[in-house]
Amino acid sequence: MAANPYDIIVVGLGAMGSATLYQASQRGARALGIDRYDPPHTLGSSHGDTRVTRLAIGEGEMYMPFIQRANQIWAELEAKSGRTLFHQSGGLIIAPERGAAKFHAEGDFVRLSASIAEKYSIKYEILTAEQIAQRFPLLKPRDCDHGYYEPESGVLRPERCIQTQLELALASGAVIRNCEAVLDYRADANGVTVWTGKDSYRADKLILCAGAWMSELLPATSRDKLRVYRQVIYWYEAQDQTLFDPAVFPYVIWIGDAPEDFWSVFPAPADALPGVKMLSEQYHSSQAVGAISREVTPAEIDDMRQRLASPRLRGITGRSLRAEVCLYTVTRDEHFIIDFHPGSRRVALASPCSGHGFKHSAAIGETLAQMALDGGAEFDVSGFALERA
Repeated sequence: MAANPYDIIVVGLGAMGSATLYQASQRGARALGIDRYDPPHTLGSSHGDTRVTRLAIGEGEMYMPFIQRANQIWAELEAKSGRTLFHQSGGLIIAPERGAAKFHAEGDFVRLSASIAEKYSIKYEILTAEQIAQRFPLLKPRDCDHGYYEPESGVLRPERCIQTQLELALASGAVIRNCEAVLDYRADANGVTVWTGKDSYRADKLILCAGAWMSELLPATSRDKLRVYRQVIYWYEAQDQTLFDPAVFPYVIWIGDAPEDFWSVFPAPADALPGVKMLSEQYHSSQAVGAISREVTPAEIDDMRQRLASPRLRGITGRSLRAEVCLYTVTRDEHFIIDFHPGSRRVALASPCSGHGFKHSAAIGETLAQMALDGGAEFDVSGFALERA
């Protein structure tokens, strides 16, 4: 029987898929990537100009091998491409000392982060509200707040990361088919067939990492394991944009008394989109991806400014410059899915999302390439099993 045209097909070329295609191509695999749009784009989960990357992962120690390896890969990609993908701004997690809401299903995230930092010898400080206000005068913490400050963390440039990995994959012989939605796939004893709206393709192995569209590709009995939540990213005009430069302003993750109080604000690199980026998160209303509104309403823009930003931040005029919808694909326990398909080890499934996946994506791509090409992974992924989600 003739060999399949490709060693591996990657479906979805956002954060995880672009990393997987790049890693497979670096190993000499005949790799095909397919995306329903033209990445990088603003229709999924891998955009927004800046993304937080932390060193101590309070969501759990099982993430630590991934973040450590991802940071190495980001540096390697910067060296290969000559592009800046990471800005070391430092990062600050603020929460009330008592009674903080859970963050990514974990309570007391300040102390959890500090505990991980201690174990892995990561530089950090615990700051009082007074110390936060003195060091970062644009912020307005309450007397009951305290913070975990990590000076060596910062922000990634997501679109640039994706574009860089796709370009390097192409240069190494990978093939990309954009603007093709995958309709179906089937594994057999000799390989996998993938059907799109335009063509069909054949490979030895298949990796599915389609983000918000992942439920459509899971086994029928597992499609209820993922929920898609509409989030909004906002940019407001700064009184002085230089005050938000990564050299002087960290990313801030602000955990309040209740889930709806969550708020985050980002540093603004000199070549970033104009304005100060901020966001909140909501997990009370999930929808089918095709039903999600991409329009951001004036009421949403006003609520962000008046309820969340103004009580916590100085230095913005309040004039809205931009707003985008972002899709979070979330499991019940807010941890990832990285596993083989229950029906065939020729197919790997990945939904490393839940609102905290981008920072790990470079290493997850390497892991997925290992699963497809080697039959297993260097890092332990047993905690991300599909049946657990």
